Amino acid sequence: MTCSFSKEFSISAYTNIENLFITEYLPIAGGDAVKVYLYGLFLCSHPDVDQSVSDMAVSLKMQEKDIIDCFLFWEEFGLLSIVSKEPFSVQYHPIRSTSSAKPRKYKAEKYSDFTKGLQALIPNRMISTSEYTEYFNIMETYFIKPEAMLMIVKYCIDRKGNDISYRYISKVAKDFGNRSINTADKVEKELSSYIAQTGIIEKILRALSLRRQPDIEDANLLKKWTSELSFDSDNIIFAASKLKKGSMEKLDEFLLELYAIKSFSREEIAGFLDKKKAIYDLAIKINKALSIYVDVIDTVVDNYTKKWLSFGFEEDALLFIATHCFRNGKNTLQDMDELIEMLRQRGFITLSSVGDYFEDIKKNDEFISKLLLTVGLNRKPNSWDRENLNIWKSWNFSNDMILEAGKLASGKNSPIAYMNGILSNWKKENVFSLENISSSASTTDNSQENYNREYERRRSVALSRAQKNNEIAMEIEGFAQIYSKLNSIERDLAFAEISGDKDALIKLENEKKELTNSGEKLLKTKGLNFESLSPIYACKKCNDTGYVGTHRCDCFDKK
Repeated sequence: MTCSFSKEFSISAYTNIENLFITEYLPIAGGDAVKVYLYGLFLCSHPDVDQSVSDMAVSLKMQEKDIIDCFLFWEEFGLLSIVSKEPFSVQYHPIRSTSSAKPRKYKAEKYSDFTKGLQALIPNRMISTSEYTEYFNIMETYFIKPEAMLMIVKYCIDRKGNDISYRYISKVAKDFGNRSINTADKVEKELSSYIAQTGIIEKILRALSLRRQPDIEDANLLKKWTSELSFDSDNIIFAASKLKKGSMEKLDEFLLELYAIKSFSREEIAGFLDKKKAIYDLAIKINKALSIYVDVIDTVVDNYTKKWLSFGFEEDALLFIATHCFRNGKNTLQDMDELIEMLRQRGFITLSSVGDYFEDIKKNDEFISKLLLTVGLNRKPNSWDRENLNIWKSWNFSNDMILEAGKLASGKNSPIAYMNGILSNWKKENVFSLENISSSASTTDNSQENYNREYERRRSVALSRAQKNNEIAMEIEGFAQIYSKLNSIERDLAFAEISGDKDALIKLENEKKELTNSGEKLLKTKGLNFESLSPIYACKKCNDTGYVGTHRCDCFDKK
């Protein structure tokens, strides 16, 4: 099929839709007819696009026959001419050449019986020319027989009364036409089906507390629910009765939700509603435990509660976590979400495991508080204290040994740094019991003082260097995005490792490797690498960890 401008049209050089088309022709044309006209106009403007009728049918998701009928429709108005049927070719004309919009050409005798029958169906008002024209256009566009159209009109009047709007009749008729229900037999069969369904629809409307008559849209929805979604009518009515704010649209959303989880029976629907209510109740309890209020609880359910439950957390564990957040001043949903993500990655999901985790933190903080008082510091434990304690315990020191180091560090200018030096010396000399401390005491005082001064100096230099390197790195175009993605992947890797998802691990490791390589290339342009961005040094020989410059084994001193 080819579309091209006539000579007159090419001279006038119109490429936009003329207002005359919109004001005069658009109101009297069906949607498909407008779609075909506009697409053909598009092809005229783009002669390089070669499309046949079948190609056009694919593009517009229409049947070839319907496209040709639409072009015939516009030809009657003189807006275009069909110059060839094989191959199919259309030539557009300028709308202004028709001088004014003319009504579609109808033979009076063709619809004389229809007009008489229509006026008889609506005796209390005179039917206007525009209303007649609307019905004529629908019948011509959708090939609806006059007797079939009268049956559709009568059905609409029976449902809505004599004061029915002709726009509603048009809507129903077009619905029939779109489904090729265009003969008296087909319409009768369809209406018989509607009438048979009316009783069911009325029960559904009553269950939704709606006081109106069933209409075509209701019947189409019922057909969708029973034929496509496979719900029994009794279960549809039961589902409708469970909606507080009832409407057919809300019921449609609800049934689609039930279909998604394959809950069809009354028992399954009731079970789903009980579970849904429990989730909403839990969201409210969590908000109360956090001492917060939200206007729309659905947002909390969708963004947080459902997700947490999908992770495997149960109600008692979530409420326990919420209470913990409130007591520690982290009483927002975002704070709780971050804590839950951390617990999930570490495998603490059940109430007992979460409780044990918090109890360990509490015990450690109590010990750190005691240790801080021992060294002469009057403050609360912080993350740096907890990290130091974890490192000292990883060196296999007991609480008693750590406290003893604290006693020796008491009164020093930097007691925690001093403790690091003491414990590092003990570790080097293999002193792990109180009985063996005296044998190493002679080397502790002077060497310890020197060590701690050097420790503080190197620590300060390491922090300053790392901060400066980070500032340089973040100014490199594209590096900040890579750095952020790498941090996100590290969290995902931890969870994948806990869950044993090997496929995810492989995928994430590969992605991490690619990002790391890309990041290293960018850093190299500034003489940096990833190690230069961190002040923390992990000794590859003894696996000791600390600030760059604070490690005292031979392998570090040689670097």
